[in-house]
Amino acid sequence: MRRFVGVLVALLVVCSACSGNDDKTSPGGGASAAKGGSITLASLDLDWPAAGSELDAGKRPGTPAGFDEDTLDEMASILTDWAQVAAVDGAVWHGAAPIEQIADAVPAPVAKALRARVAKVVSPRLSVANVFGDDVTVVGSPRITTAWDVSKQKDKDGKTYALLELQTRTAYEVRLDDGASRVIGMLRVQGLYAYQGATDDDFGVSFGWQEFGAGDCALALDDELVPDSDVADAKKDLAAFVKVGNGKKLDMPPLPPQEQVDDDYLNRCRNGSI
Repeated sequence: MRRFVGVLVALLVVCSACSGNDDKTSPGGGASAAKGGSITLASLDLDWPAAGSELDAGKRPGTPAGFDEDTLDEMASILTDWAQVAAVDGAVWHGAAPIEQIADAVPAPVAKALRARVAKVVSPRLSVANVFGDDVTVVGSPRITTAWDVSKQKDKDGKTYALLELQTRTAYEVRLDDGASRVIGMLRVQGLYAYQGATDDDFGVSFGWQEFGAGDCALALDDELVPDSDVADAKKDLAAFVKVGNGKKLDMPPLPPQEQVDDDYLNRCRNGSI
């Protein structure tokens, strides 16, 4: 029930992922998603802060030895602006081109790298932002927690770079036009890397996402979030999401190969074999 898409531009490709769905009658997962009861933020007993007009991402980690403090500050500022749009900006929730809204919030080199990667993925809108189906309404303010991580890495040529990552863990109470409330959780990681001596905003880019409590094939077929049609599965899925969101460390649960979203998965959704 969890999906992940991730890339580290110019250094390595991580993966693209998704899981299967037992809903044979509704490949997109939307038409029957409201049946079988409700799940609300209150029922999950979430005490996370409500998302405000500006994302409070907290304090970034310290600067790794050998790297410039101002450069890491700039990276943190860009990541916070990027995460704001991707996770909590209501303007993107039903947007046709969220990549452009993110591009407006980040420096041109970062926007260029993002556009290049988004053009090659199965779910281009969901790869960069939390986008919902046309018949899905977000109720009230989402709840959000964040986590940072910084690490020193080496590329294939042995050059050292610093990778700074910001994770948002955002819980949305949603409602279909004809049905009960549900909750969809999104883990999203935005990352930037810079080599030693870098002093401008020409950073490398990484990003990834996982969803919890949403219908599977809708991610590939419609590139949008709709509630899972099975309440029991959704509750199990969301329990894993809440556990990550309550933690202080950046965490993306591992995914087995059968949960990966790729062209093969997309074709299986189209053929009704998921």
